[in-house]
Amino acid sequence: MDCDEHEDPSDDKQIDKQLEENIQESKEESSQQKNENEASNLLEKEKHYFKEQKVIEVAKATFPNTSNQHYTKGVLFSPDGTCILSTINANGMLCYELPQDLYGKEEINDDREITLFKPVISIKSVGNIYDFCWYPFMSSYDAETCFWISSAQNEPIKMFDAFNGSFRCSYRAYDYADELEAALSLCFSPDGTCIYGGYKKSIKVFTTSVPGRDYDTINTKQPISCLAMNYYESNVLAAGSWNKTISLIDTRDYLTIDTLHGHKGGVTYLKYSSNGENLISGSRKDSNLLLWDMRNLSLPLYKFMRKVENNQKVYFDISTGGTWLASGDTRGIVHIWNLRDLNDDGFPKEIQFPLHQDSCSGVNIHPYLPILATSSGQFKFNNDGEENEFDEQEIIENSLVLWWFGNHIETSKSDAVLPLT
Repeated sequence: MDCDEHEDPSDDKQIDKQLEENIQESKEESSQQKNENEASNLLEKEKHYFKEQKVIEVAKATFPNTSNQHYTKGVLFSPDGTCILSTINANGMLCYELPQDLYGKEEINDDREITLFKPVISIKSVGNIYDFCWYPFMSSYDAETCFWISSAQNEPIKMFDAFNGSFRCSYRAYDYADELEAALSLCFSPDGTCIYGGYKKSIKVFTTSVPGRDYDTINTKQPISCLAMNYYESNVLAAGSWNKTISLIDTRDYLTIDTLHGHKGGVTYLKYSSNGENLISGSRKDSNLLLWDMRNLSLPLYKFMRKVENNQKVYFDISTGGTWLASGDTRGIVHIWNLRDLNDDGFPKEIQFPLHQDSCSGVNIHPYLPILATSSGQFKFNNDGEENEFDEQEIIENSLVLWWFGNHIETSKSDAVLPLT
């Protein structure tokens, strides 16, 4: 009598498991290859940025109400590049849409008519906005991801819908007396699951999906004025403080890895490069913009010069591919450094554009188009030191402007801005 041989079911499970692992590895390799190809294409694209050494004004919004100190305090493109978010001193937040004709453009006419911006969302705020940031995976194709968070004087961290400006939820922190405490600075974790808030004596860690007053606390000895997460080394949080130092914190155990020194004033803004290798830091009343190599933190790798003569947070930004570093200054000049093209002294080459007549505190580079967003304005005093009364001869400019720095077609009526020589 013939006997049929039966395979062991456990062998089939083992084969299925191995097959799933092989498929997963293949997907990861494919995704890694795709990311490498995208990075390579982006680097090639960024080589041609500022090639013409001209910038063209393509859109503008102005805020003429100076009597109430309504000047801009920074500007941020959304991660998908469709929206521009700006804060107005003592007047809340404004959200704009990128002009439709700029999508997918490889070049424009240098006499293109300037688009006059009108906000699609306006959110009033009684107190000053301390900080704001977009959800890192914001996409206009997915309504659930379209939001930003902000912190304001005497208010909790709030989340706002980017489609209609509605209030979604809040994250509330309390001090030792159980009184509501406002966050001085904000940032998301690289995966968007956590919100980090910098406070006077601590950093609070909220879960994005759990609004309310549940949070972890990282105690600090100084106010945390700015925060930045390393998207490449996702467990490293950089925390700047008003005592001129930057702490690098491991988010797994909340221990301090290192402390960076080098600024002359309180640190106001931090930004990692997209590959996580560099950290850039700026401070108030300090003209040094420092670039740190994360592999050797003993001294800054570069010191960039920009004029900062007030207590403003003067923003800067680094392009997605890591080629270009841009910063404003209190004279209205925008500085552009090519981090991949060094001069004979081994220092990144610089271009300076006189884009504003007043302090340029906001600078942000579009994630994938050759467009630079800038904002201008600052707190004004009269000759007696009083606010709200100004010298008639003093130049006051409160504006939000978009500039094209890619290829363009020259015309006889060019409005391009040339760099300083």
